[in-house]
This record gives sequence, structure tokens and C-alpha cells, in this order.
Amino acid sequence: MTTIPTTDEGAEALADGVYGALLRDIVADQLRPGTWLKERDLSERYGVSRVPVRQALHRLESEGFVQASPRRGAVVSPVGPHDIAELFDARLCIEPFAARQAALRVAGGAPCDRLTGLLAASETSFAEGDDRDGIALNLTFHAEVVELSGNSLLARSLQPMLGRMEWIFRRTSSAGEPDQLREHRALHDAILSGNGDLAAAIAYAHIERGRIPALEAVGPLPAS
Repeated sequence: MTTIPTTDEGAEALADGVYGALLRDIVADQLRPGTWLKERDLSERYGVSRVPVRQALHRLESEGFVQASPRRGAVVSPVGPHDIAELFDARLCIEPFAARQAALRVAGGAPCDRLTGLLAASETSFAEGDDRDGIALNLTFHAEVVELSGNSLLARSLQPMLGRMEWIFRRTSSAGEPDQLREHRALHDAILSGNGDLAAAIAYAHIERGRIPALEAVGPLPAS
């Protein structure tokens, strides 16, 4: 049982805590696709009232992790090839452009210490065998590239995708981990050099390269 701390926390922070705990349990397959999510059971599981549970379920529904119906309640959504394909298509619309803008901003003097630190930390985590922390850091690295673009709308657009990205990373990281780290290093170096075209190309190739392993994790797309 995961207990969400409640002392001195507002309602929004409490709902965020339940959301994070629920998302982690879904990503870790502790709550598998098809599992019914009853508010009473979840409130006991996380040690909170039903109100933050309900808010967290609404957020997870908007991100595609939960399916809800008026009378039957909520259930963990299955993840199929179409969901994966949509996610990668959306990322290709956001991240390469963000990488280009990040490089241009760095060329103009924007600091990139956080991006460098995240890359170094993820490399250290994987080298030490801490895949869980390494995957979380890889995810934050992707989000930081978008933040570094300086476009807050792009950053907000990526946020609902991060949970699904983590779900994929945890199923595909071990097979392509060395290549992923090399590609992150190459993207980092292109951004630091201020080369927007190169940064965008590396980001695009990096995302596209992960599509097939992600699809294989859930099964191939049906023939058209």
C-alpha cells in the first residue's frame, strides 16, 4: 500500500500525489489493463479520501490510461499498436522542433546546465545497474529538451505524453539502452553546439528508431 502524505498539502497537491502513485502502479503493471479501479479500494490503497482519487482518475482518463463509464466505473485501459503509433507521431511533431529551438537558444546564451546534468546522471545510473532511476532520468531529459526550447505551449503539450513514454521506456530500454544513451549524448552535444538542424535531425531519428521496439512490446499493427 502506498500512502500519500496529507500534512500541509492542498487538494491539488494531494490529487497530484494520487495521480503519481496510480500512474506508477499502472506503468509497473501492478494495475494491469482491464483492472477495475474502484474509488473506495483506491482510497484505502493510497490512504486518502475519494475526492483526490476521483480527480486523479479524471486526469488519467484524459491521458488515455483509464477508461470510465457512468455506471460501470473506471478500468485500466489496454495499450494497443494504434496508441503507440499515435504517441510516436505526436512526439515527432513536438520534439525535433523543440530540439532545434533549444539549440538556437543555447547559441544565444541560454543555460543548459540542467540538460547536461540529467544526461550525466542517467549515464551513471545505467552504468551502476539502476535501470529504474535511469529510465526516469531519460524521461526527464526528453522533457528538459522541450523546456529548453523556451516554448511553454510545447512543454505543456508534452506533459500528457510523459506517462505513456515511461510505460514504453520501461518495456524497451534494456534492449536498446547503449544506443539510446549514445543518441542522447549526440542530441545533447548538438544542442550545446548551437546546431539546430543537427539537433532536430538527431531528435527525429532517435524517436523514430524507438517506434518498432515499442510496437513489438504490444504487438504489430494490423494489416491495412
